[in-house]
Amino acid sequence: MFKKIVFGLICFFTFLVAVLAVHIYMVTKPKAGAISSLTLSRIDFPERFDSLQGVAIKEHIAKMEGVKDVRVNFSNSHIICLYDRKEFSGSDLVDRINFHFSESAQLFQPSEEMLAQSCPAIDKNSITYKLGAFFQKSFEN
Repeated sequence: MFKKIVFGLICFFTFLVAVLAVHIYMVTKPKAGAISSLTLSRIDFPERFDSLQGVAIKEHIAKMEGVKDVRVNFSNSHIICLYDRKEFSGSDLVDRINFHFSESAQLFQPSEEMLAQSCPAIDKNSITYKLGAFFQKSFEN
């Protein structure tokens, strides 16, 4: 009786690991038509801009070819931009903003410490993270 329970639990956990592996594969495989060269950049402004100026900058950036989304943070005076890096680089984007609006905007560059803490929401010591990372690396091309 005890051997059947242990065998059943082993089979059950093996099944769960297999389901997790299939799920990770289905979620991480490239989708047809997906743009793999999208980049998210933060552009900082030294001085606060008012809402009219922020909206004007947002509309100007949004009209650029290759830009997918633009978000403005008025309280911190920065813009988050999602764009195709094959069209232009982040520094090109900043140069265009500075030229068109006579601003002194700068591309945000995270410090080494910020890069080391890449995602504070994920506990990299957890078994879930380690198992997920193992399967994700297994299915990468």
